[in-house]
Amino acid sequence: MDDLENWLRRAPSGDGVSLDQLEEDVWSRVTAIQAERATGRIRMAAVAVALVVGLANGGLGATFARTTPSEMSIFSVAATSPLVRLEMG
Repeated sequence: MDDLENWLRRAPSGDGVSLDQLEEDVWSRVTAIQAERATGRIRMAAVAVALVVGLANGGLGATFARTTPSEMSIFSVAATSPLVRLEMG
């Protein structure tokens, strides 16, 4: 602390800078940074939850959305010949 006090004594006093509000300014910046980080964490958690819910719903939707073959598929082009199946797929 002695070095800081010596430096402050040697600093010119006519530059118009007041150190009266320095501590309050520092603590207000610290509070703002902490609030910003907390908001960022909440935002990341919300994105992660949305991603998990989306993947889960997409996976379940794909599992339950399997269609049954239509009765009319007998008359399709693929049903006419086994060779057509080989050429198409």
